[in-house]
Amino acid sequence: MKTFVTLLRRNAWFFLPLLVWILVGAVLQSIFTREELFMGINHSCCPFVDVLMTGFTYLADGIVFGAVLLYLLVARKFRPFLIGLTTVLTETVIVQVMKRTIDAPRPLGYFQDPSLLHLVKWMPPHYNHSFPSGHAACAFALFCYLALIDNNKKRGALFMGVALAAAYSRVYLAQHFFQDIYIGSIIGAATSFVVYSLFEYRNLTKTPELCPQAAMEAEAALLAEAQPG
Repeated sequence: MKTFVTLLRRNAWFFLPLLVWILVGAVLQSIFTREELFMGINHSCCPFVDVLMTGFTYLADGIVFGAVLLYLLVARKFRPFLIGLTTVLTETVIVQVMKRTIDAPRPLGYFQDPSLLHLVKWMPPHYNHSFPSGHAACAFALFCYLALIDNNKKRGALFMGVALAAAYSRVYLAQHFFQDIYIGSIIGAATSFVVYSLFEYRNLTKTPELCPQAAMEAEAALLAEAQPG
C-alpha cells in the first residue's frame, strides 16, 4: 500500500489530471445519453481535425508502444522493458476478453446508417467488438507507463493530454462510443500502474530493511535505468 501511495504522490502530474478525467467523464455520462455524447464529438469536425485525430489514433494502435519496448531492449534496459511488456500484454488480454465477451456494436453497427455519422474515408470501417476501446486502453497504458519511468514528473501532464487526445480520436473517427474510451482509459492506466507498482514492490522487498530513504533510492535507480543512455 505504501508503494501505491508513494507512486501516486510522485506522479501527481499524471494522476491528478487522470482523476479529473474520470470524474468529468462520469458526470458527462450521467447527463447525456450514449447517442448524444457520440454525436456531439463526432460532428464537431473539420478537415484539419480529421487529419489531426488520425495522427493521434495511430499513437494508440500498439506500434508506438512496440517501438518504446524495442528501444529499451536494444538499449539493454531489461527491467523497464519487462515492466512495459507485462503491461501491454496484460492490458491486451483484459481488453480482448471483454470485447469478445460483451461483443457490443460499434457506431456503424449501432446506427446502421452511415449518413448519420461523420466518417473519414481513409479509416477502415468496423462494426463489432466496441466495448471497451483497445486504442484508449493502449494509449493510457503506454503514457501512464512513460510518466512512471520518466525522471521529469512534470511531463506527466503532457503524457496525460496525449493519451486523452488519442482516446478522444476514437469517438471523433466514429470507431467507438464515449463509454468505450472511458472504460478503456481506466483499464489501461490501472494496468500500467498496478504492474509497475508490483515490480517496484518486489524490488524494494529485496532490501533487508525497508525505509523511506531506501524506497526513494530504489525508485531513483529504476528511473535512471529507464532513461536514454
